[in-house]
Amino acid sequence: MYCGSLKIMSINQTYTCICFGFFGDASLKMATTEEDFDSEGSDIELEDSEEFEREEVVEEDYDENMPDDPLDRAQEWNLWDTEGEEEEEDGFYGFQVDWRTEGYQPRKAKEFTRKPGVKQPIPVDASPLNVFSRIFTDELWDMLVTETNRYAEQTRGQTPTNSKWNTVSKTEMKTFVGLCLAFGILKLPARRDFWRQTKWLYQTNVPKAMARDRFDMIWRYLHLQDNMDTAVDKSDKLWKIRQWMDLLLDSFKALYEVNGFVTVDESMVKYKGRLGFRQYLPMKPVKWGIKVWVMAESKTGYVTNFQVYTGAIQGKTEKDLAHRIVSDLVTPYYGSNLSVYMDNFYTSVKLMVDLKVRGVQACGTVRANRKDLPKNKQLTKKAGLNKHEFNVAQRDELTFCVWQDTKAVMVLSNYHDPTAHGLVRRKANGQRQTEVRVPACLADYQQHMKEVDLLDQMVGYYQIHHRSTKWWRRLFFYFVTVACNNAFVAAKSAGGAKWKYRRGGYKDWLEDLTQELIVPVTARSAPNVLPTSPTGASAEHDLVQINNKRKTCRECSLKHCGTDVRPGSTLMGCRQCNLPLHRECFMYHVVRHK
Repeated sequence: MYCGSLKIMSINQTYTCICFGFFGDASLKMATTEEDFDSEGSDIELEDSEEFEREEVVEEDYDENMPDDPLDRAQEWNLWDTEGEEEEEDGFYGFQVDWRTEGYQPRKAKEFTRKPGVKQPIPVDASPLNVFSRIFTDELWDMLVTETNRYAEQTRGQTPTNSKWNTVSKTEMKTFVGLCLAFGILKLPARRDFWRQTKWLYQTNVPKAMARDRFDMIWRYLHLQDNMDTAVDKSDKLWKIRQWMDLLLDSFKALYEVNGFVTVDESMVKYKGRLGFRQYLPMKPVKWGIKVWVMAESKTGYVTNFQVYTGAIQGKTEKDLAHRIVSDLVTPYYGSNLSVYMDNFYTSVKLMVDLKVRGVQACGTVRANRKDLPKNKQLTKKAGLNKHEFNVAQRDELTFCVWQDTKAVMVLSNYHDPTAHGLVRRKANGQRQTEVRVPACLADYQQHMKEVDLLDQMVGYYQIHHRSTKWWRRLFFYFVTVACNNAFVAAKSAGGAKWKYRRGGYKDWLEDLTQELIVPVTARSAPNVLPTSPTGASAEHDLVQINNKRKTCRECSLKHCGTDVRPGSTLMGCRQCNLPLHRECFMYHVVRHK
């Protein structure tokens, strides 16, 4: 059939569609219908721009560490973060005759085809370091040690300096990372305050684990990628950390399998320096920083996949960014019937259909201006529903609902039954929370949509805060903290009811991991490891200030005897032996007099 023209007219509140077709003898056909349009028979109405107006959000008693309610967040129309989103145009998209509001076809969710839980055998009494080593493998430690030593040699070769450098060992690097984790738990105003011993307030065991100057030296040369490697694709904006991140992601996937329900959302890594792909999200607790797309298990916050957003490609905003991000994150789970929950930045009819075809179940809030949504007035934000009333529509495998709370909330799903219902707890007229009957898709959305916020909460509690112009360091320490959280989730899953950290929680577990990582090392002979506990001195020896004037260190004198090296001096020393000793030499004195 060949269509010569198509014209839509409104005459006496009816619609007439005229098509000219040619079937052999060029016969003429006309069709007039009313039932395919809304019941009032009025002209097709397009939504105005009222929904695009910015709204002021007043934050009262807001705790940035606590995850918000997904339903409250779904009612905030967020137009600040629109980069990469294809603009929706108001126009005529065709007749929406396939959305039905009655005579629903029942739908049943399919079961997740993979076995959830830990993939590797983990003993119930496994130590935190034992589980953490399943994620932060020897390959990652070797990369960190090798590249740090290489970068130190390259940098010091170009700009000679009088400071002495000793090659970093794996044990020393573990102590360094352990101290960084400890600094996230025990916070002081400045990093150097951890080594202050003159004031009682600042006295810690950190000086007994590693000398301050040695820590500063490793901090200075910390590196993850060879700058001189010609095989590295430097067009990749993340080339300084890409290889390390890929290995870490593989470890995440190899250790633990999600329970079939995941959340896709963005996480912000705080950074305010100059960076081409730095983001500004005013509605987020962390407003300036690097955006990381995260897919986390809905129950525990275990990160099973992630991507770092690097901004526009060659200066051009990427179209269908949200569609591409979700597709990339769930690609390893195609055909597994994984259930994905997301907010209105990602959700669209096209995405839902694509995921359904690929064996992925999805649900999320949706913006009113998305294409192919129902145009029936009773299924828009102008439906005029009373509080906690809702309307539901269905099209093939898709279920759509609009629910009136403080504002209208619209939810789209590709696997929920339109006739099923659930309960959510909401406040009514300022009274105590009560249970409200809602469509099942909306109840499930509230249940499964919080876990990326929970991840941000856990990472934010114990992440080391430092100032650095090197943006990749922020990502490095962020992912180290994420690895700790993932290891804790895996250990908790394997431990069961008899797990000893079930009452102490993540903080207790992280403290023990930090203590296991820290092994006392000396700044003058970095590869050597002293066979003593992290607490340092024994009952027979105490390191205190014993002199008012600096005196030559006893251990330095023995070490450099017969050489041209001049031993250093110090005010500190062993109280029992009355010998002047440097802090880094004190442990040698303890071992010598055992």
